[in-house]
Amino acid sequence: MKKFINMIVYALVLLAMSLPASAIELSPDATNIPSDYASVKGGKVVYNNKATAYSSITFNAILNSYGLTLAPEQVAGVPPSYAKVVNDKPVFNKTHIAYAPEDYHKIFTAYGLELSPEDAATLLGAVNYCKVVNDKIVFGKYSIAYGSKEMRTILAAYGLPMEIVVVEEVKVVAAVVETDCIDSDGDTVCDEIDVCGATPKGVEVDERGCWTLEQTYLFDFDKAEVKAEFFPLLDHIAKVMSDNPKITVQLEGHTDSIGSVEYNQGLSERRANAIKDSLIKRTMVDAKRLNAVGFGESKPITTNETKAGRAKNRRVDLKPVW
Repeated sequence: MKKFINMIVYALVLLAMSLPASAIELSPDATNIPSDYASVKGGKVVYNNKATAYSSITFNAILNSYGLTLAPEQVAGVPPSYAKVVNDKPVFNKTHIAYAPEDYHKIFTAYGLELSPEDAATLLGAVNYCKVVNDKIVFGKYSIAYGSKEMRTILAAYGLPMEIVVVEEVKVVAAVVETDCIDSDGDTVCDEIDVCGATPKGVEVDERGCWTLEQTYLFDFDKAEVKAEFFPLLDHIAKVMSDNPKITVQLEGHTDSIGSVEYNQGLSERRANAIKDSLIKRTMVDAKRLNAVGFGESKPITTNETKAGRAKNRRVDLKPVW
């Protein structure tokens, strides 16, 4: 019996060796990849470190080069600004958008990619993308534009090859929807969907175009003390205010709908004031340039019926006043 099994294994090895490389290993095609992601020089692929907010047609072309496609039935799982279905086909656009890591993950999984906690751990310290807490992956919630070297590292964690191969040119055809994106404040969110205009340069915004802080990370459950590991966020806020000396910032606390209206109102006020006090004491921001208010559960930005929705509603928005 053992001899028979060995014969089968040997036959399978011979079969694998006889197949072309592309049949046993997924290899990206450099000629299919957009030039702002990578270029070919001297027969080698050259990546860049420049942070780039790709359009969805470009991002789709990058994933297509790995042999990945977005099925129409998977479009519902990606951000609405990434793709839509027209005549039973995914349609992409030319609007350049920097997504939050949690949205990048939705896009990758829609193309059939998977990320394990073990592979996610390889990104820690290398790319600001996710962290692993109690064997669970926690993705960043703020928009980030990655350079192609960083994106290559992220894709490798999802199991794709680190290196792109140079092959014969293949023409790529993709559906395109022409869009006119006016982005007055330069935060990568088009004015037509940007509900928080005049965002200062250098801040990360959410899909609404708003400068916001996720309370789930800043505070422990039912607490209003900013955790020490998030002091660098406060330092960043102080730097933005230093770079823009004419602005004042209103810190607006929000909660989900769990608990009484009265309690949530108080909690939102305590958390907004906690950030204000920390900014004043830690970063020496002038108290006259900060105002803290609480809105409790009265201004949700998404549903409170799901865990993910409630997490987004628990936030502190930073509203600059010029």
